Amino acid sequence: MRIVLALVVAAVGIGAFYGGRASKDTRPAIGGSYAAGREAAFNGFDGGWSYGQPYIVVLKRGGPGVTYQFASRRPLAAGLDYRRCGQMVCASRVH
Repeated sequence: MRIVLALVVAAVGIGAFYGGRASKDTRPAIGGSYAAGREAAFNGFDGGWSYGQPYIVVLKRGGPGVTYQFASRRPLAAGLDYRRCGQMVCASRVH
């Protein structure tokens, strides 16, 4: 009798597992690369990026459910030496 009861409990558990998985909506709320999370870091800075261009990026705390957001971005320029100045980045001409 215990074996039958254990098999029934296992069958109910397996049925509930697969029933729950089948009832899940698989369509993302937002499509494309946003659904994949690849654009989340670029919130507010979606355009104007150049391939192979180094940038100084300053992060800030994100909103609910977002760890970081960009506070600012600035491309690095040739002929300048960059260093941290407190909470900012300073640049001076290379001699």
